[in-house]
Amino acid sequence: MDQRVAKTKKVLTEGLFKLLENKTIEQITVTELCRIAHIDRRTFYIHYSNVSDIFEDYQEDLSLEVYQALSASKYGAEGLLNVFHEILMKNYRAFKYLCLNQQQHLLVEKLQEMLFETLCDSLLSKKDDEHNKVILKYLSSGLIDTYVYWFSHSDEIEYDNLIKTNKKIVQANLKLLS
Repeated sequence: MDQRVAKTKKVLTEGLFKLLENKTIEQITVTELCRIAHIDRRTFYIHYSNVSDIFEDYQEDLSLEVYQALSASKYGAEGLLNVFHEILMKNYRAFKYLCLNQQQHLLVEKLQEMLFETLCDSLLSKKDDEHNKVILKYLSSGLIDTYVYWFSHSDEIEYDNLIKTNKKIVQANLKLLS
């Protein structure tokens, strides 16, 4: 991708998430997004037709980033979990919005499925082992749900405790694998 295009998309995405802190995506206008991103409307319309297109583009990029990072990690379940933590923290505001916005449940499901597929690829030698797949499905869905829960209860749970608890959950579930 051309560096100018990448920069434009980056500033629009950053501006979008800054505005999402106080408004819903439906309330954000192209004009105010362009103002906060310091680009003109014509540039916006070269890349997108509306504000929600930026969010959809971001979702696709984030999904690809998570999938590539998890697929590239050959460190076992704990390494996969560490990679996931790193991506989460790098994209904190976006993940928080996605997890707290009920309309974004499809991305949460997509993240759960990516984690599940990667765990299966990394940990299972037989692709048709249904017992182990059930365990890994439970594990991947549960891990993502812990983040959703944490975002809505972050004043009650420290992030470090979330990580420690998730590592224990991963270890306990891995012991169940046959």
